[in-house]
Amino acid sequence: MAYRGLTLWARWGRRVIVGWIGLAGIACQARAIPEGRFPLETPGPLPSISPPAVRAPTPDPPRAGVDPGRELYLVQAGDTLMALAQQFQTTVEAILALNPGLDPQRLQVGQPLWIPVGVTAQGPALKLIPDSELVYGPAYQDFSAAEAIHRFGGYLSRYQETVGGEVRTGAQIVEEVARNHSVGPRVLLTLLEMQSGWVRGEPADEQARLYPMGWERPGYEGLYRQLNWAADRLNDGYYGFKGRHMWTIRFADGRRVRVAEGLNAGTVAVQAFLAAVLPPEAWARAVGPSGFPAVYRALFGEPFRPEPAPSVPPEPAWRLPWGDGELWYFTGGPHGGWGSGAAWGALDFAPPDVEGCAVSRYWARAVAEGVVVRTGEGLVVLDTDGDGREETGWVMVYLHIAAEGRVPPGTRVRAGDPLGHPSCEGGFADAAHVHLARRLNGEWVPIDAGHPFRLGSWEALPSFALYEGAMIRGDERKIACACKDELQNGIRAP
Repeated sequence: MAYRGLTLWARWGRRVIVGWIGLAGIACQARAIPEGRFPLETPGPLPSISPPAVRAPTPDPPRAGVDPGRELYLVQAGDTLMALAQQFQTTVEAILALNPGLDPQRLQVGQPLWIPVGVTAQGPALKLIPDSELVYGPAYQDFSAAEAIHRFGGYLSRYQETVGGEVRTGAQIVEEVARNHSVGPRVLLTLLEMQSGWVRGEPADEQARLYPMGWERPGYEGLYRQLNWAADRLNDGYYGFKGRHMWTIRFADGRRVRVAEGLNAGTVAVQAFLAAVLPPEAWARAVGPSGFPAVYRALFGEPFRPEPAPSVPPEPAWRLPWGDGELWYFTGGPHGGWGSGAAWGALDFAPPDVEGCAVSRYWARAVAEGVVVRTGEGLVVLDTDGDGREETGWVMVYLHIAAEGRVPPGTRVRAGDPLGHPSCEGGFADAAHVHLARRLNGEWVPIDAGHPFRLGSWEALPSFALYEGAMIRGDERKIACACKDELQNGIRAP
């Protein structure tokens, strides 16, 4: 039994993973776009993309210890080393040299590889948004997606869709997707307007109505699926560039361009999303001054507006999310906080009493004092700074918590108080477990050398591969395993 799961549209298994670069590589169909937007042309040779450099309006902090000559890549279905060498403009021999012991005939989906980057074509150096716009954090404290959508009065303001058996408005869908992925709704609305005109006008044709974000693939019809996919791609670009050695942007036809020097992660996220749905020629215009920046300003004004620096409170002393004396199992090391695109900061733990998707009788418990600010399908969001807002301060996100018996929003809890029962709710998990991930001021926090994740006396170690990894306490070491083995992955709370 795997004790791992699928959250929304991202596959989270050890052998079946759509990688953090991967989804953008699935071919999508082009459609006609109304005049004034960006026509999808038949790709030719990569264009010369060299708009004038601009003075940096948002910082691009140096990333110590990263090598721009190699990129971390997760193997996708159908990949071969020859095809990857062509994509990255390198050689099979160079890939093998960076991955000692790699068997070219036994590549597995989700397997991490270092790929030398020989790509020389460079994308634009124009900064599009500050990082604070991409993340659903303090910059959004006074923003209402519903009010903005109503004010613009386009198709989105009248849109309804049945999600999970309930009818939801366009504004409700935008808000839910933005909060779940912690992606700024102003960015989502700008891209929606660029791709289909839903925000201020009407979809031009049936394709724009079915696939409003431009990802034309069976099974992704409707705003809810389109926005979930788009938010995951934005996170993929943001956290991929910021912490996962991403140096190139991939188009749907397989071509790549190198990220321009001096860009910030929020800009790279927008560039990466648009590359997934536009060929290079249209992409160059969409990420230029008359593209995304012009549409954003028409909707929301200047993206680089002055903002006070958000406060950064100390991290709470988290405890293990189960009761004292109980033995649970460490079933998943670092992986995406939400979907496959978010920072690799989540951990999975399974209770001892059930196999498969039965609801456990054990309680998942509060890892710190705080307020439950939001619940949803399998979801509990615990805010620890006392302001009742998940955009600010430290937040712990729980997934796969059963609705029955779950604490309601607004409940103030102490560390160790019961929140709900582990289950498979909130995705397609194949066994009951609890998924934990941290956010600070809206940003998913990775598990790495600079961001240790400590639960009581145990500390999670970073991992090169999704779901792998270890937790340590002194000389004790527990290895993540899709199993229940007390010696290998059993952890008992004090």
